[in-house]
Order: sequence, then C-alpha cells, then structure tokens
Amino acid sequence: MPRILAVRHSSDGAAVDLAIPQDLVWFSGHFPGVPILPGVVQVAWAIAMARAHLSVDLVGSPVMRMKFQTVIQPDDRVTLTLRHVPAKRAIDFEYRKGERPCSSGRVGVKG
Repeated sequence: MPRILAVRHSSDGAAVDLAIPQDLVWFSGHFPGVPILPGVVQVAWAIAMARAHLSVDLVGSPVMRMKFQTVIQPDDRVTLTLRHVPAKRAIDFEYRKGERPCSSGRVGVKG
C-alpha cells in the first residue's frame, strides 16, 4: 500500500494524499527500466480507500470504466479523490499529480 499523507473528507467523498514508495512489489517487472504502477493496483487502492474512508460496500467485480492519462511512478506523490455517486450506485475515483490527471474510473457499489 502507499503511505497515506493526509485525508480530507467532503460531503460526497474524500481526497487522500499518497506517497508512492519506490520499493513496492508492484513495480517489479512492470516495466524493467521504466517502472509504472499497474492499473489493477490503482483500482485496488481506490476500492480499499473507499471502504476505509467512505464506508461503502463495493461489488465483487467492480471496474465499470477506467481511463489512463499520466503514469504513476516510484516516489510520486498523488492525490486520490473518491466521490460517492448513489444514483449510479458507484464510486468515481481520480488520481492526480498536482494539476495533472493520472487516471480515473468508476467502481460499482452494492445497494
């Protein structure tokens, strides 16, 4: 898991500031010489953070959509923004490095 630097709650979600350690197992082999954080890990972290900070119950096969724009690499600091969208029975998430979007997506919520 990344190191959590700060958590800010809002009326419909939370923003979690993360430090990405360079020794994460997820960088091993993905890709040699140019390590990037796999999308599946980004989704898993979004699900874990939504459960922890929004207290939502996510469905078993959760990815409804995902878009990549900028890679996340070792030693990056990113903000994961989570927003609960009850009408869509979903959590929207976005990773950003400052003003630059890295990735975004939606995962399903039960109920």
